[in-house]
This record gives sequence, C-alpha cells and structure tokens, in this order.
Amino acid sequence: MQKIGYLIIILVIGFLIYLKFPRKAAKTINQRINGQNITLEIADNIYLQAKGLSGRTQLCSHCGMLFIFNNESIQSFWMKDTLISLDMIFINKSGQITDIYTAAPEPGKGDLELTIYQSSLPAKYVIELNAGISAKLGLKKGDHLDLNL
Repeated sequence: MQKIGYLIIILVIGFLIYLKFPRKAAKTINQRINGQNITLEIADNIYLQAKGLSGRTQLCSHCGMLFIFNNESIQSFWMKDTLISLDMIFINKSGQITDIYTAAPEPGKGDLELTIYQSSLPAKYVIELNAGISAKLGLKKGDHLDLNL
C-alpha cells in the first residue's frame, strides 16, 4: 500500500511540474570519475528531475545525468517511460555513495507496478549512467566522489 502512495504522489507532482515549468536546454558539467571523463546533464529543477532520461533511446558511453536536489533526503526513482537500462548512483551531501542500483526498462507495466529505487540513506545527488558503467568505473557503496559543482 505504501508503494501505491509513493507512486500517486510522484505522478501528481510530475504532472504539476510538467504543466508549470517550460522546457529549457540542459546545462552540463564535465565530471572525472575514477579517471574517466563523464559529461553530465544537470537536472536541478523539478521539471528536469521529473523528466530525467525518459524517452531517450540511447545515451553515449561517457554521458549521464546529475540530479541535484535542494535538500538531502531519501530519494526515490523509477523507470517510467525510460527506454534504456541505467545505473543509479545515490550520493549524500558529503560526496559519499550511499547506494548503486542497475535498473532496466519495464515495458508493459503500469505506473503502480513499476519498481521504485530508493536511497537507503539521505542523498542530495543522484547520477544516472548507462547500465554497467558504475561497475566498469569500479564504483561501490561507501566510495567518495568529488563532484564538480
């Protein structure tokens, strides 16, 4: 029952955001992670965070998205309308990785059936990369990232 409540809240917020915020070109930063240069699109407002990487059919091998939240809190993500498999790296305000998930698209599932990926501890940032990249970079829970903000 709690999962349904989360999904309803996410849907309502996403819809309201979609109506309120105009689409803007995403800002990017170059981030070095374990010796690899990664170009990250910045999702620092409610609209960009709700949209995320949904609808994309590909993501370059050295590209991703950095979600920057106003407050450090438990963060929840899902794969609604996401067409590519992703790694989700949850990071606290000190730069420590709290969780890493690999998520695959869930075609044919209704909104209330989609898997929720949630940080186990409060997080201020989430990085999404192509699935498997976090393992190739040797990232693991507890590692520290110096974000180029």
